[in-house]
Amino acid sequence: MFAGPIIAREILTTPRPARYYLWRASFVFFLFILLWTAWQSLIGWQDVREVGVMARFGGVLYWLFAMLQLTLMLFFAPLFTAAAVSYEKDRRTMTLLLMTDLSDLEIVLGKLAAGLLNIVTILGASVGMLAVCALFGGISFGQVANLFAVTAASGIAGGALGLLIALWRDRTFQSISLTILMVVFSVAGVEAFALLYPTAEFMGVPLVEVLNPYRAMLAVLYPKADALTKTVRASAVVYITCRLTFAALLVAFGTYMLRKWNPGKNEPREQAEGDKAGALEEIEETSAVGPGPAGAGTGLHVPRRTHRRVAPTIKPYRHPWANPILWREIMTRAYGSKPLIIKGCYVLLFALGMGLFVNLGQGLENPMGTGLALIPIGLAILSLVLVNAQGVTALTSERDTGALDLLLVSELSPREFIHGKLHGALYNSKEMIILPIATAIVMAAKGMVGGENLLYFVIDFLLLAHFAGMLGLHSAITYTSSRTAVANSLGTIFFLMVGILLCAFLIVFSNGEFARQLLSFMIFIGAGSVALFGSMGARNPSHAIALVAILTPFWTFYCIISLVNGDFTAAFLVSSGIYGFALLAMVVPAVGDFDIALGRTSAIQG
Repeated sequence: MFAGPIIAREILTTPRPARYYLWRASFVFFLFILLWTAWQSLIGWQDVREVGVMARFGGVLYWLFAMLQLTLMLFFAPLFTAAAVSYEKDRRTMTLLLMTDLSDLEIVLGKLAAGLLNIVTILGASVGMLAVCALFGGISFGQVANLFAVTAASGIAGGALGLLIALWRDRTFQSISLTILMVVFSVAGVEAFALLYPTAEFMGVPLVEVLNPYRAMLAVLYPKADALTKTVRASAVVYITCRLTFAALLVAFGTYMLRKWNPGKNEPREQAEGDKAGALEEIEETSAVGPGPAGAGTGLHVPRRTHRRVAPTIKPYRHPWANPILWREIMTRAYGSKPLIIKGCYVLLFALGMGLFVNLGQGLENPMGTGLALIPIGLAILSLVLVNAQGVTALTSERDTGALDLLLVSELSPREFIHGKLHGALYNSKEMIILPIATAIVMAAKGMVGGENLLYFVIDFLLLAHFAGMLGLHSAITYTSSRTAVANSLGTIFFLMVGILLCAFLIVFSNGEFARQLLSFMIFIGAGSVALFGSMGARNPSHAIALVAILTPFWTFYCIISLVNGDFTAAFLVSSGIYGFALLAMVVPAVGDFDIALGRTSAIQG
């Protein structure tokens, strides 16, 4: 094909699995349930006799679909492209691609298309549902077209960003974590810039609408009444042009640096070549003859006996702990030589988010009772996503590099392996756990949060951190493909958190008339239960995981109702119970069926 063999291969092989069609159908079904839930929330069972009611419903539904699709595109497009490149690096096949006749541009564009193909296809499947919004009234088909153009441009730019980071970094955890942080920083940093320079413009459009995808989407959703067509066209065209230009620059820079970054310094072959080169230099230096001109040598690469040998520096022997897996995770650089980059970016982003919260909350009696509470909640969710990424890559990296096979033939017990990986992942992401807890303590000291609620939050957050880390390990054990394991793990934690926020929004939006949308909510939550079981228990089913998949969405729904009604104790008891049981439902099979899940038994039996 004219686009290159990598893109041709992805187009031919991606539609083969049944899950390709299942995901598209599930996403459209999810949008339909969301449509019905919004209808019950706004209109209910009453007869519609006014055109304005339908137009208002179409506008609200359009806003929900637009923001949901943009969030999914901003999150998954960079992650999929980063995972596509990291998968090649972990399996040591990136070097094979560089040895082929493929040009650098074909490799870079091929991996970009490989990461974006699935999500763009799912996005295209929702065109029909978005067109329904225009039929309701209140919006035009031009706005629908602008929505897809803005969303697609955001996905291409985000995919190029994830691709560049994955080409730069050698480890999967570094690539995924930096990609997530950069995506969040691209939104939070723009908002901070807008506070400093609120009147900045670019080509007649406010700069914040050019740089922030959510602002650009809102400009398309709610244009100015005096210049509807002009405003929509200007905002969309400028934003799309800037995003595509940014993506082209990232692709060009990644193409230029492809062979300079790969293979990376952390690759075993590069380390061996470096050690070999250093040894040769040392031999040549010791092969010089005493008499003769300075710098003259014998021409032999063998040190002479007359030279004095320098005793090598002997480092003290390090004694591992009783659990060698935990010792390696904590005491060595198991996830690369530069993990401080990720931690520094997270601390900077956390400080930026809380700075926005404090600045915007000045003069408010209780900022946590307003929409500003989404900032600390979003930072806590970001922490859980990073913990989950650390957990899933802790095992996929071992499998892809071939180290897992060596661990399976050792005398390590399943308990040592699972607990070592889990607590090692939590230790390596300790900054993501400590900062939200420290922030909650400071808020409690200032009277924003009560002491009882502080205790509830600390216990629940620590439990959710263990749940996120173990969910990553569970996905890595369940799925042998690293790309599938990473996508499944991060997708599960993302949809779980976003689904909770969406349910809370719809409950609050119902204005106390929640009873009329109860049936649609039950269907919505039931579909979430099926999806959760498909993610956690389809490959290795168990009664406990099936119970978790069925009950967790319903009990989470009860927790939201309790929080809305102010019953924090009931919400704490139920949430700690369900997620504690979910944690045990993943830990116990991982330890008990470890040999079967990872193939140790079949390998021993031949």
